[in-house]
This record gives sequence, structure tokens and C-alpha cells, in this order.
Amino acid sequence: MSDVSVIGLGAMGSALAEAFLKSGLSVTVWNRSPEKAEALVAQGAVAAPSARHAVEASKLVVACLLVYDTVYEALEPAKASLAGRALVNLTNGTPAQAREMAQWVA
Repeated sequence: MSDVSVIGLGAMGSALAEAFLKSGLSVTVWNRSPEKAEALVAQGAVAAPSARHAVEASKLVVACLLVYDTVYEALEPAKASLAGRALVNLTNGTPAQAREMAQWVA
């Protein structure tokens, strides 16, 4: 099991995953475009074949996707696996969207 999983490997997600790796944590990563994980895998991250696998790999999941619709799309197949895990959602949105996501995850 990894210490942390990062879902979404744009500029911020990649930077976070790299910082986690540099701090000595084991990191699982996933992105819709798998090639975005290659540089992180070269640094020691594990590439998950799906968002569900990334969620199941760690008790701490960091979602770093641009908009809430993308978060729902990525995490819907993993919804049952979110139980007992901490989800840190760094998505751009409104407080109302954050509350709705919290209810959806719960």
C-alpha cells in the first residue's frame, strides 16, 4: 500500500506527487493520459491502471483535477472504495460544490 495516491497529473498534481516522492513517501499516481505518469514513475512512483486502483492503493487520496465534473467522472468507478479513506480534493470550484462533493463522498 502506498502512503498517498495522486489523481490528476497536471502541473499541480505532478508537482505534489514529486514533492511526496522527494519527502520519502511511497506514491501511486493516475492520470487519464497515462504518459503523464512516466516521469514520476522514473522517480519511483507507481502508475495505477485506473482511478479505482489509485484510490485502493492508499488511505490518503489527493484529487488534483481542474473541475468538479472531472472529479466525479474519475472517481465514480471508485466510489465504493473511498470508504475509510481521506480524500483531499484540490479542485477549482465554489464552496457549494465542495459541500456537495463531501456529501457524495460520504
